[in-house]
Parts: sequence; structure tokens; C-alpha cells
Amino acid sequence: MRVLGELLMARILPIGLVILFLIIWQLVIHLADVPVYLMPSPERVFMTLVTDFSALMEDLGYTSIEAAGGLMFGVIVAIIVGLFSARFSLVETTVMPLAVFVKVTPVLAIAPLFAIWFGFGFFPRFLIVAVVTFFPILVNTIAGLKATSRPIMEYFESLGVSKWEILIKIRIPYSLPYVFAALKVAIPLSIIGAVIGEWFGSSKGLGNLIMVSHGNLDTETLFASIFLLAMLGVIATSVVAVVERRFIFWHPSVGTF
Repeated sequence: MRVLGELLMARILPIGLVILFLIIWQLVIHLADVPVYLMPSPERVFMTLVTDFSALMEDLGYTSIEAAGGLMFGVIVAIIVGLFSARFSLVETTVMPLAVFVKVTPVLAIAPLFAIWFGFGFFPRFLIVAVVTFFPILVNTIAGLKATSRPIMEYFESLGVSKWEILIKIRIPYSLPYVFAALKVAIPLSIIGAVIGEWFGSSKGLGNLIMVSHGNLDTETLFASIFLLAMLGVIATSVVAVVERRFIFWHPSVGTF
């Protein structure tokens, strides 16, 4: 019963805080008579979600595809580079300075360049997402591969197991907690990258809708778009948490999200 009560509290408390926040927000808007172009009430935002549901879902789907596609590409490339970096030190010393250089370059600076070089279609936004998600996955993959217990590796080496077998069967499983932690960081970055990419030459997606709503002082649509982006991040992170519990249920970090 105690465990069930703690579980219920863990689920109910966040929901209760959200409801309390919405009530306070609604009261402040009503009592202070805040103009709608400055701050809409939760009621008006909800009505916008209902009345414009079809259009909002279409834009959400477009942004989701950009974020998911770029994230998958960035993750695959980062893990492959991380594996070779763990196996060959020369690869790490060569790649890491370049990765840091890309990381410290503001995405707002490279997004217009990608639009100029690759046009205004899906591809440049796909690349922007891949670029912003590449670094955290790479760093955590390398850190996880290096965190493998040295005595365990020496034991398997003494049995004549090859370095590639140790990498695949020992070091990769040990690195999974680091990779999943990086994924939880990369998911918000992928959404941010997709939105920023849509600010430069896109006629679809929630990022474009945010820019149009801002120009029209349409704060209801603006807040509705922000809400959908936040929910997208929450859902995607929750999916990763479920997969994490499935694959590394043995690790103490599982269940902390």
C-alpha cells in the first residue's frame, strides 16, 4: 500500500501543480484585465486548440517528422563515431575538436546558411536537428564506453576474447545508461532545432506558425503552438524512458525520470 501511495503521489502531484498553475493564470488574467494580445487566458488557449485542432495537428506532424528524422540521423552517426573513437584513440583526438567546434557554433547562425546552401525544403531542417543533437550523444557514448569496469575487461582479455567482441558484448551494454541519458537531453534539442529551422524559409510546422502568430499578435495560437511543442517533448522523453526501463532495468538510474 505504501508503494502504491507513493506511486499515486508521484503521478497526482505534478498534475495538481499544473492545475493550480492554470487556475492562478486564469485568475490573474481575469482580475488584472490583461489584454489578450499580451497574455491570453488558459481558456482562450484551450479554445484555440479545439477550434484549430486540424491545422495545429498538421503543423505538429510536420515538426515531429523533422525532429525525429534529424534526431535519428544524429544519433546513428554519433554512436558510430563514438564506437570507433572508443576503439581507436586517433579517431577521438581527430573528431572531438571538430565536434566541439560545431557545438559552440550557435544554431541560429548556421540555420540561414543551411537554407541558402540546401534550399527551403525538408533537408536543411533535417540537418540542423542532426547537428544540434550529435554532440551530446557522441560525448556520452564515448564516456559510457570508457566507463566499463577495467577488471572485467582484463578478465575477458585473459580469456582470449577479441577487443571487438569486448566492445560489442561488454562495453556497449555498460554505455547504454549514458546513451539514454544523452537521448533525454537530445530530444528537447531536436525540437528546438526543428523550430529554428522552420524560422528560415518554411511555410509549414509549428515554428513557422509561431513566427506568423508573433507577427499578427495572435497570442492564443502562439501559446497553443508552444503547448504542443512542450507536449511533444514530454511524450518523446517518456517513450525513451519506457524503452530505457526495458533495456537497462538493471541500472540504478532507471526510474528516476
